Amino acid sequence: MVRCSCIPPPASLQPRKIYNILVPDVFPLQPPDPHQDVPKGVERKMEKLAEYLQKHPARTAKVSRRLTRRIKHALYNKQFGYVKIAVQTYKYLLAKTGDDGSNFTFTYFAKELIDEPDTVMRTLLAHPEPLVKGLGAELLASYIKAQNPVEHQMRAVQPLVSTVCELARRKSGQQQLTLACLRAVAEFVGLCHELRTLPANLEEIEAAMLHNLDTNTAAGGAGPASGSDEASASAVAHSVLLKFKPFLQDISTVYRVMETLFRYLDQDGRWQQAEAVQRLMAIVQSSCTDQPFPLFTALMRHSSAPGLGPDERAVVINLALQQPPVYSLSAFSMALQELPRALTADKDSGTTQLRNTVMAAMRKLALEVGDAGQMCEAISSALRQHATPTKHAQACLECALAAVRTIPSFPEPGRTFPGGHAPAQLLQQLAAIITVWGHVEADARATACELLGAVLPAFGPGLRDEKQALGLMDLVLQMSRNFALGTPADVVIMGSVLATCLATSQPVLLLHGVRLAKALLTEALQFAPHTGAAAAVERAAGVERPGTGDDKADRLWAVALLVLVNNLLATLASRAKCTHLLPLRFNVPVDACTSLKEESGGLVSCSLLFEGVAASADACMRAVQVEWPVDHWYGKVLDALCKGSVLQTHYAHNLQNVVFEPFAAHAMLGLPAMQQLAAHAPSSTLVAPPVAGANASTGGANGNGRDTAITHISSKLEAMARNRVVSIKRERLNLQHVMDMLADGDCDDAGGASSTPRPAGAATANGAAMSADDVALSVADVLDVVAACDKMPPVALPGPGMLEMAELVQRLEAVSG
Repeated sequence: MVRCSCIPPPASLQPRKIYNILVPDVFPLQPPDPHQDVPKGVERKMEKLAEYLQKHPARTAKVSRRLTRRIKHALYNKQFGYVKIAVQTYKYLLAKTGDDGSNFTFTYFAKELIDEPDTVMRTLLAHPEPLVKGLGAELLASYIKAQNPVEHQMRAVQPLVSTVCELARRKSGQQQLTLACLRAVAEFVGLCHELRTLPANLEEIEAAMLHNLDTNTAAGGAGPASGSDEASASAVAHSVLLKFKPFLQDISTVYRVMETLFRYLDQDGRWQQAEAVQRLMAIVQSSCTDQPFPLFTALMRHSSAPGLGPDERAVVINLALQQPPVYSLSAFSMALQELPRALTADKDSGTTQLRNTVMAAMRKLALEVGDAGQMCEAISSALRQHATPTKHAQACLECALAAVRTIPSFPEPGRTFPGGHAPAQLLQQLAAIITVWGHVEADARATACELLGAVLPAFGPGLRDEKQALGLMDLVLQMSRNFALGTPADVVIMGSVLATCLATSQPVLLLHGVRLAKALLTEALQFAPHTGAAAAVERAAGVERPGTGDDKADRLWAVALLVLVNNLLATLASRAKCTHLLPLRFNVPVDACTSLKEESGGLVSCSLLFEGVAASADACMRAVQVEWPVDHWYGKVLDALCKGSVLQTHYAHNLQNVVFEPFAAHAMLGLPAMQQLAAHAPSSTLVAPPVAGANASTGGANGNGRDTAITHISSKLEAMARNRVVSIKRERLNLQHVMDMLADGDCDDAGGASSTPRPAGAATANGAAMSADDVALSVADVLDVVAACDKMPPVALPGPGMLEMAELVQRLEAVSG
């Protein structure tokens, strides 16, 4: 039958828009109760709609638009039952997209659900009604679940996931809303797991899970929940946290996760809930089985975080120690950096419990290292960061001391330094702290002395490095001059240091020990009381005596130095195999210094401060000064060494000339410039006895607080002047000797020996010895000679042959002025 084109075909031949019937048919005439389940009849109509879309997938977008309009209309009229029907229809259709052979996918609904500015899910989640927000979270969970690794929209749903995380953290009291939000987050984490992609909002997800994790029940610490436990928010949160394990393969991610966990535990005193903290840490440890060290590091760093109480810091430190022991040396270094900060984080951090916890942690980590050399290198690296005395530096020294005291408990191979060589940096830093920080931070100096004493047993049979030994001997000399801060414990440490330096019986070190004994005796005798004319001259001249001003304290310090010299002589006698040194020990009464005593060849401290009878100390110093002048006593020492010792065997007939040289310390390389200046400024006084005027001026400059650099320069100039004085004295002696020989030659030529008596100051002929100290020179003479020598032209070297009289006279006039 032929029809006209202007006449439409009958309805039976036109395409039927059945979706216009199926979509409205899903909604009943009356809105159901939104709190009740969807009726069975409505579910059957949803099935018919899904079957229709499988046959006509092109109609999916139109069905989605009609559902969207119905949701917005129902929200406007507050017909929440219709909203639930529409959301359930969406969920059913999204679930069907995952079936095999489905002709439409979740992307067919993306325009209405995700893409548009006023999308359905954003509208539902922003609604003030908790029921509607829950429906939006359920729809988001279904939409994420419908995605797969091949086709997904993870970036598009990420802002919505952040929204549901915020809703889950609020804990509005609506259990259904919280549970729906957590399930949506769980689906998102599962999708990221399938895609092997780290969520950008990982911290938000973790915070939401932690706020909904019930750590007081067994579900919080159990594995993934099943059955009825899936209905609880705590079980969902626990299962989500367990899914974090694939994300924690990178160290930076571990730190991100731990920082979020710490922020959660810092609130409301949660660190004090021991069981809850243990369950949380068990969850984290199960997820970080491949990264135990970052977990330890994060806990150590958080122990010094601001805002924590002392008890909470102790809990964090104990949790860090519960981690599996890996990288023991790195763990010790990290603890040595962070635990001192925990002790000084705030004014309430220095409690006894926290301090005991920190020291126990340092001892445990040190025992895990088990090697003295490696541990001391780590301590040196930590001390290098402290250039000035602070509370943090003091705490670092205390932690290092607690660790070093465990060296005797190390395995046998790790108790001593390899090759008898100590870490040079550690000795330098301890020397700088003892010599430079003493006047500013006495506690740090005392702790550094204890640390040095605790390190000494690690030298084993003795210190074999000559430079290190000489540097430690110089440290002893510097400590002997620190009379203002000296304690009996310091003297004990000084004796232990000297015993360690001389333990190897090296002739060079024994030689330095003999020279140091003279220097220590000189330091002790400067505190001896003057008597008779010397005291009257001193009072008349107004010379300021060295010391603290407290005569009793100064005398006790001098007696302590005498005890140290006695101990040094005993050590030298044992190491040099020279028993003739023992009678040269000084007679120090017991009551002169009751704070020190000798036991088994070493010194022992009997009190914290120096104690003794002042009268006995004064009598002891007077007796030593009268009976044993320094030069006389030192000559006796040389005679004893020449009667048979290791030194005499080593140096043969040159021992007296070698030992006669003054003690010269070896500068510890590596010290900062200011520390070197302060540590070695007074060392020039060992070259020769100081001139009274120069010594007084130097002491006055120190008293006025002169800059350290100026003190260093002045000491250098003073040393140069003294060296010039010594050279002038030697030149005078040489010229006088030559003049005497020439005079004797003239007399012999005249007809025999002359009967004319020699002048009183003339030296004896035939090479008779004359000491350089016998030549009397005043300060003015020295300055005149120095000025004349600087201005005079260089003297031409004499040619071969006998010296002429004119040249000798010219040199004598040039030198003597």
